Amino acid sequence: MSSVDRNWVASVWPCPTEQDDKYSRGVLGIVAGSEAYPGAAVLVACGAARAGVGMVRYVGPRRAQDLVLTHRPEVVVHDSADAADRLPSASAWVVGSGVADHPGQDAVIGAVLAAGTPLVADAGALEACVRSRAAGARHTPPDRVLLTPHARELVRALAAIHHDVTLADVQGDRAGHARLLAETARATVLLKGSRTIIASAGGAVIELEEAPAWLATAGSGDVLAGIAGALLASGLSAADSGAAASWIHARAAEAASGGGPIVALDVAEALPAVIAEMLLGL
Repeated sequence: MSSVDRNWVASVWPCPTEQDDKYSRGVLGIVAGSEAYPGAAVLVACGAARAGVGMVRYVGPRRAQDLVLTHRPEVVVHDSADAADRLPSASAWVVGSGVADHPGQDAVIGAVLAAGTPLVADAGALEACVRSRAAGARHTPPDRVLLTPHARELVRALAAIHHDVTLADVQGDRAGHARLLAETARATVLLKGSRTIIASAGGAVIELEEAPAWLATAGSGDVLAGIAGALLASGLSAADSGAAASWIHARAAEAASGGGPIVALDVAEALPAVIAEMLLGL
């Protein structure tokens, strides 16, 4: 991609045709949320559903399942124990958002990492994914794995593979450290911040335009992970998924905000209208 703007995002955005069904539009599996943070599961699922994925499967604890179904009754839910034994079929996965220490979910995340399916690794799955890939377990190609850390998570992810850097180091060279993680983990890195950076394992780096400051709110990254997962499930590369998701996430925040405060679910709810406006060229 030469630049990430409205025309580019519209050109890559997946749109259904009369030949499509829910499976051909992409099935996204989600391992997110926990007893402590069940809302993360809702936000990822809402981001994915509102971005237009054909079907969402959710794997997690009962409390989070119930909350997901309250907000998104079309989601298909699975218990962690069942999913660890037999991973549900999905075109792509989002793993780690809001996940706390839970043996069942950890087992499912491990199964996803070993499955070779395109995936977004966020928050609680970042270090496990980075360690696994840095050690040579690269079941999924680099251009189908999207890591989505913020700056502090990037510090921890690099430490997990023996690159000791400080937060000040990362803030002083965000692109360089995103590229370091991408090269070492052989994955695509989406470094969150006011200006999102996408770094690919081949060395390419894209910096997006500045996003609204109101996006610095709890759960907004979970919505972003869901959007990126939806695009990855549709067949886009990790870099294209990350860039397009970040751009539309920022535009949805602008639409929801109108210059004032927002919460994460506002961003997800604004997505359909913003996507329609983009596609229609309005």
